[in-house]
Amino acid sequence: MTTTSPDGDTTPAIPAAPWGARYGMVDGLRALAALGVVFSHLGVRPGFDLGHTCVLIFFVLSGYCISASSDSCRRNNVPATGYMYRRLKRIYPPYFFALLLFIATRLVKIHSGGADQLPDTLGPWVQNFTMTQWLTLLTAPTSHAFANPTLFVAGFWSLNYEEQFYIVMGLLMYASTWLRGHMLLGVAGLMAAALVWNIVFPSTTFGFFLEYWVCFAVGVLVFARLCLGLDKRVDRMIDLGLWLLFAGALVANFTIRFEGRSAYYEWMVTSGFALLLIYARRFDGTYRSSIFGIVLSAASLASYSLYLTHQMNITSSQVFANLLVRLGLPHGSEFVSRTLFMCAFAAVFWFFCERPFVNKPLKGQTRPIAPTDALEASA
Repeated sequence: MTTTSPDGDTTPAIPAAPWGARYGMVDGLRALAALGVVFSHLGVRPGFDLGHTCVLIFFVLSGYCISASSDSCRRNNVPATGYMYRRLKRIYPPYFFALLLFIATRLVKIHSGGADQLPDTLGPWVQNFTMTQWLTLLTAPTSHAFANPTLFVAGFWSLNYEEQFYIVMGLLMYASTWLRGHMLLGVAGLMAAALVWNIVFPSTTFGFFLEYWVCFAVGVLVFARLCLGLDKRVDRMIDLGLWLLFAGALVANFTIRFEGRSAYYEWMVTSGFALLLIYARRFDGTYRSSIFGIVLSAASLASYSLYLTHQMNITSSQVFANLLVRLGLPHGSEFVSRTLFMCAFAAVFWFFCERPFVNKPLKGQTRPIAPTDALEASA
């Protein structure tokens, strides 16, 4: 298909993007995933690892959101360094304040006669404040990254991967500009390498980004499929690739058993979720106008803060729930009370420690797109 300019030149037409980058369900699903992680730490066991499954969903959503961010930077002539600055500004300050909060709670625990859980050597302090705890796993791999002994907070393991994802996407953004290509090719090439990596090491975690790149990359493919206006043949290839990944992972997951982590389970969850995002896109308008969608979109604002703070509030939420029981609430209300306590704490943390660092929308955009930072994935 071509277009003809006023002076008679004929050039290939650029396919119109079928959908804008703003996808309301992404916000709602991020809020539900954050709550799923909280429920997991409160003891909910639905027959599968709820917390880990929700983190996998976060990785897919992160791939979508970071693709939206990098695409917006590209269209607004923001260099890779500018992209990295926006990502660092968005994710690190709340993380920094969460670390300070954790240290404060440990000091209170020590003062109250509890065990000293703070390291006595410099290395772990440096790694935690630079999000490089994953370096420990390079020489001491585990089955699950949350078992990394260097982590101050076990739940922060996923941020080690997010940090690497951001850096890799920035490098791909720079390379695509220099080579005059599309960064989607780099994402796909790394995805092929990650598939091989996971087949060789399906249940071992070295902390390296390739271990979860497939989970992140399927989110990138969802954004490309929905928002870039690619050739229809490319769209069909993406759909077919996701279906083949889902089918193969489904068979492998129920055929090959592992004691700990299973890369095949992760592929099954993330590719299936990616397909759901693609086929549910047409219903997003209905969702966003519903009460359910409005409530979840509002709740999603503090999802990153909830992820950062909930695990260090396990004990305090129990104290709060016990107090309410003594005041007359039934014992069966403890789960709800603890969840509400964590959500309220996260809302306060968001207002003071996350909201001030939300990036302003880029200007001069060439097609409608929501502020990408409202789409940021949190874990």
